[in-house]
Parts: sequence; C-alpha cells; structure tokens
Amino acid sequence: MKIKNNLFLLITSLIFSINIFAQDVHSKINQSLANRDYKSAISELQNLRQTDKKVFQVNNYDYLLARISEKTGDISTALANYQTVIKRKSILKEYSLWRVSQLMRSSGNLLMEKVYLQQFISLYPKSLLVEAANKRIAFSNFESGNYETTINLLTASKSILTTSQNDTKTRENLVFIGNSQLQLGKVANARETFSSLINKLPNISQPDDFALAAVKGLDEIDVGRDNFGKVAPQLSEAEHQQRGEIYQFNRDFTNARLHFLAIVQNYSSSEFVPNALYQIGRGFVQENRFNESIQYFERVQIEFPKNLIAKDALSQSASAFSKVNKNREAVSRYKLIIERFPNTDNIERAYLNLVDIHRDLAENDVALNWAIKTQETFRGKLPETIALFNQLRIRITQNDWTNALIDADKLLLVSDLGGTRVPSGTNKAEINFLRGLILEEMQRVPEAIDVYLSIADGRGEYYGSLATKKLQNIAQNDLTKPLATNKLAILTASLNSTDIEANRKNAQAVLRLTENDELRQKMLDLVKKSYSSLSAYQKIPSFKLLEFGRKEVLKEKSKNLEITHQNIADEFLFLGLYDEATPELEASLREKLTKNTGSLSDFPADTAFTLATFYNRGDMANRAVGFIEPFWRNVPNDYLIELIPREQATLLYPIPYTDSLIKYAPQRNVDSRFALSIMRQESRYRADVKSVAAARGLMQFISTTSDLLAIELAKPNFKQDELYNPPTAILFGSQYLSNLFKLFPNQPEAVAASYNGGEINMSRWLARSKTELPERYVSEIIFSQSKDYVYKVMANYRVYQTLYDENLRLR
Repeated sequence: MKIKNNLFLLITSLIFSINIFAQDVHSKINQSLANRDYKSAISELQNLRQTDKKVFQVNNYDYLLARISEKTGDISTALANYQTVIKRKSILKEYSLWRVSQLMRSSGNLLMEKVYLQQFISLYPKSLLVEAANKRIAFSNFESGNYETTINLLTASKSILTTSQNDTKTRENLVFIGNSQLQLGKVANARETFSSLINKLPNISQPDDFALAAVKGLDEIDVGRDNFGKVAPQLSEAEHQQRGEIYQFNRDFTNARLHFLAIVQNYSSSEFVPNALYQIGRGFVQENRFNESIQYFERVQIEFPKNLIAKDALSQSASAFSKVNKNREAVSRYKLIIERFPNTDNIERAYLNLVDIHRDLAENDVALNWAIKTQETFRGKLPETIALFNQLRIRITQNDWTNALIDADKLLLVSDLGGTRVPSGTNKAEINFLRGLILEEMQRVPEAIDVYLSIADGRGEYYGSLATKKLQNIAQNDLTKPLATNKLAILTASLNSTDIEANRKNAQAVLRLTENDELRQKMLDLVKKSYSSLSAYQKIPSFKLLEFGRKEVLKEKSKNLEITHQNIADEFLFLGLYDEATPELEASLREKLTKNTGSLSDFPADTAFTLATFYNRGDMANRAVGFIEPFWRNVPNDYLIELIPREQATLLYPIPYTDSLIKYAPQRNVDSRFALSIMRQESRYRADVKSVAAARGLMQFISTTSDLLAIELAKPNFKQDELYNPPTAILFGSQYLSNLFKLFPNQPEAVAASYNGGEINMSRWLARSKTELPERYVSEIIFSQSKDYVYKVMANYRVYQTLYDENLRLR
C-alpha cells in the first residue's frame, strides 16, 4: 500500500512538474512576442515541439509558429506548419486554409490560391472570412484570365442586382465585371457596366476609384488599347468634361488633360472651354509644373475676360508666378485683381498676398504699407485683424519689439482672431505666446513668465507646449534662473489656499518651472487629488479589462470542440493572436445583442473597453481610438499627460504596425513616434481609407507623390492601391518623411507643414521668418489647414514621446 501511495505521489508530482514546465514555456513565448523577440519565440516553440509534440499540437502552437514565421519572412516554415494544422483538422484549420491561400497569391500561384479558397468556402460557409474568400476567388479568376467565370461569380452576388450601386463592394465588383466583359470583347456590355458606375456615383462631387476605373475602361473602348492614354476619344463636349473631371479628381492629370484639350481644340465655342483651360492649369499646379500652368491661366484671362472663372485664373496665375520666383509678375496680377474685381468675394486675399509677396522680395516697408492699407480697407472686419497679425509678424522679423508688443496688445483686444480655420488667421494662444516671446526679448522676463504660464498646456495644446519649453529654458539659464526661482516660491506659497481649482493651476504651473523630482512628484500628487474633486476633470470613465480566452496549457485535445466564434476566439486569445481573435470575439458577443449598429458602443462599457484593447493589440487601432476618443472630448485639454490612465492613453495614442515602423523609419533617420503622429492625423490608423483629395491609406498619399516615391524605392510595377497595405504605406511614409527631414533638418514642425502644405510653401514661410526656430516660423504658416495640422501633429508627437521610447516600448 505504501508503495502504491509513493507511486501515486511520484506520478502526481511528475504531472505537476510537466504542467509547470508547459506554463513556463507558454509564458516565455508570450514574453518574447511582447518584446518583439521573434527569434526567441520561434526557438521556444521548436524546443517544445521536440520535447512534447502532443502539447505542441493540441495547443495549436504550430499555427502560432506559422504566423511568426510568416511575419519574419520564413514562408516555407509558415506553409509547413499551416499544413499540419489543416491535416489534423484543428479548430484553426479555417484560418490556416485562408492564410495558405494568401501565401499562394503572394507567390503568384493563382491556381493553388483558388484551390484553397474553394476548400475554405465549402467547409466554412459561415466564416467571418467567407465574403473575402468569395471576392478573392472572383478576382483570382480575373487575374488568371478566366473572365466568364469572373462574371458568373460576381453577378451571382445579390448586391449586384438589388442595390443602388452606391456601396463600395458592389461598385468594386462592377469594375471587375466591366473589365472582364471588355477582355471578352463584349464591348456593348462593358460600356453599359462602366457607364452605370459613372452615372450612379455615391457622391457626384467626389468620384471614387471605381468611377476612375470606369472612365479608363470607356476610354479604352473608344480609342483602343494601343492608343489609351495617347489620344482622346471622339465624344461630345459634355462627355469630355465629365471624364476629365473624374480623372482630375483622382489626380490622373495626364488623362484629364487629354479630355480638356479635346474640348479646347474641337469645341472652341463651347461654354466648357474656359473651365477646361482652367482645369489644365490646375492639373499642372498639382504636379508643381507652375510655368506650364501659367500659360493656361493667362489664356483664360485673355480669351475669356468676362467669364466668372477669369478672376480665379488671375489669382492662380499670380500664385504660380510667386512659386517660380517671378514676384513682380505676381504683384501685378494681384493688383489687377483688386482693380478689376473690387467687390468680389475674398478680395482681401489679394491684399494679404501682396503683403506676403513684398516680404518675399525683402521689401518690408512696402509690405507694411499694404498691411496698413488692408486694415483701412476692411475696417471692422476680420481681414483688418489678419492684416494686423501680418504687421505683427513683420515687426518680429525686424526685431522691432516695441511696435510688435503694441500690435500684440491690440490683437488681444480683438474678440475674433479668425482662428486656424481662416487663411492667415490666428488665435489667442498664438498671440499670447508671441507676446511672451516679445517681452522676453525686451528683457521683461517676469512678465514673460506670467504670459507663458497663462497659456494652458496639455495633450492638445501646441503653444502651451512651446510655452513650457520657454519656461524650462528660463529656469535653467543662469541669468534668468533667479527670476524663475522667485516665481516658483510665489506659486508654492500659494498652495496653502483652500481653493482647489487655484491649487490645481498653481501646482501645474510649478511643474512647468522645475525639474526637481521630489517637488514634481509632490505636485503631481496634488494635481491628481485636485482632479478627483473638480467636476470638469471627473469626466474620465473607469473601465475594467474583462477576462476572455483560455489561460491553461492543454495536455490533451478537447473532445468535440464545436466550431463557434467563441471557441475560435478563445484559441486565438490563448496564442496572443489578437488580430484574428478580436473579430471572432466580437461576432460571438454580438449574437447576444438586441441592438447591433456595428459600433463598440453597442456593448456594456467594460466589454467595449476590452474589445477596444484587444483590437489595439491586434493592430486595428482605428477601432480602439474610435471607442476611447468620445470619452475624452469634454475633458480639459490641460489634463496632464502623465496622469492619463495608461490603459486609456495607449488607446488614445496606440502603436499599430510596430514591426513595419521599426523596420522602415529609424533606418531613414525618422523617429517612429513622429511617423505615428502623422498617421494619427492623416488616417486615424485606418489602412483602407481614401480622402476627398484622392489620398490613400494610413499615410494618405496622393498619386503624384507616391509615383515619385515608387521610383526612389525601386518599385517599377507599383500600383496606387498598394498604399492600402500597411507595410507599403509605412515604407512610403518613412521615405517621404526622410526626404522632408533632409530639407528641414531637426525641424519636425516644418516637416509636418510640408507634409500637408508642400515643401515649396514651407520654404517660403521659413524664409519670411528669417529663423529656423519653430517658435517664430510656425506663425508664418498662412494655410489654415497646414497650421492646424502642425498644431495637431506636434501635440500627438509630444504625447507619443511621453508615453513611448524610440523603440516604441511603453515607458
């Protein structure tokens, strides 16, 4: 009996040791993946396969090994492991079939792609991926030249027959149907399909990718494949106009010009001719071919002086002359606008542009005269304020601090400064900051400190951040340090007040003036305590991360494990594959909902927060940001970054596609955190988004820019739709940012402004400021969108730098 008991204890101890070993290995694998140490994770997995093949298989570690191998470019190992999952009929067989089909496609083996997809669809008709699989089979047939099959597969879709053709999926299918018909010589059918795409646009003012594909198809029908893109088809003037506009919106300027020139050459008396000439000029502007654009803008003015578009052409002509440094010609055109169109809308732009042009000519006295004339002409109106702001900037570049202070004080008395949404506009924070800078230059440092402290600082405050940097410089400079120390003493002494809001303000002010760790911690604790008592700062929700997915390593296969969304999600969550786990988990949870809008807000708060967190871990950060941002919209912008709950901060400022960012950005001397700051502003991390300006993907590239980058990156067969692929978008974004940083070294504000408004414009704004200090040149940005963009990108960048190190690891 004693022997049996000892044997039982020995076996129990052995099983327990094995369990601990298995859990330990699992923890090591998870830790390696968290650290992006794929080599160690692969080593652990391979060792586990050798030491305990059963545990390796029943826990689907071969699927995880396949995913990691695919990520690291070891496709043969990935395929081999996906195949083992398929053969043993794992619950993850569905996803293995899908991933093998994708690998077949990327290798160019379209036949095997279809084989795996067809097997996938027959076995898993209710899969979340079945719609994508059906789409890929159809498109694979098209790429393989099986055009009849493509048409049959796509026309079998109910959406083709029942929708108004306004949804993206239907319109994409119609493009492939039309091109298949064209390849089969069914010209009439193809024409009808392409025409329907143009005539049933979801938004007539923003023709989409599918309208572009349709006009290309129609042009190919009308001129033949060999002449497509070389000659214009014989169409009515209205049809030329329509096709030209679709090409123009989608930035295919070469084909747009063919149609606009056809109107000019073949319908010289048409009402469309002035606009056609104008659009040709606009196309050249978009391509930075300003000398060519001028020819067409000038023709509009000469040939159609009474047409309404003549004023716009004159304005565009003036702008183009300034871009090629023909400033005298630009001046004459702006003066002509004032003379010919004194009562037109936005006539103030001509006055203000004359101020800028004379500054470019280094004629500051003339520029000041035009600023004064503008104020007189538009007395009591917003242009008067903007002209006064122009005057202030001129004074600053002249180091005329006395008059600059007078101008700044006048501006602070104005109720409407225009804001950053108005061209050349400003705001209270910007004027206050410039006023602080002026006072500092005048050696009135105590006053400057008070002004800088009056500008709120926080996650969304650009000038608040600059003001804090100025305060830190004052506190660290031997000459001004006593003044900062004196202010610090006053602030700390006032903390005895029973006024909680006053305590909060003073404590946050102290934090901006000291680097003393002990004092900073004391102030942070005080601010945190104040937040808990102030209603404005109590709007931050509290969430709990819920437990989903199995945690224990299995020793044997689960019997009769049903293929459900929940079971698949559990398996993926165990493996840490959140990109595949979270959609399955959400699908499972939605089965129990009565309300189903597709938003995470359909769920209870903690469930929604958990899904958002999982989506964030799975590189679907747009879902995370979409969930968390509404909760923070009404929170004061000066809420300290350091006090934002980390689990919410990482949803607000996520780091998706980390591997691609680390791979492409640092080697090009671009901070990955800056690239993320651009990405956040451009697309909110949505990989499939296309803007109204026909910019694509995470980094929102237009075709003219991406085509040039493709040449730099030696990608001769590059297609615009590749920008919807995150690694490609990040590669192109890193390359472009690298180019901009070479133009503007160590000047992220200038790079951000260039990314939005173009490097030519940024170079002019920089030259006007006569400095490379962002505290001086950012105010010179006259494009409202570009200035606002700089504010937001730099605010993003500051938070990213606070939260993450250069390797995107949480601090």
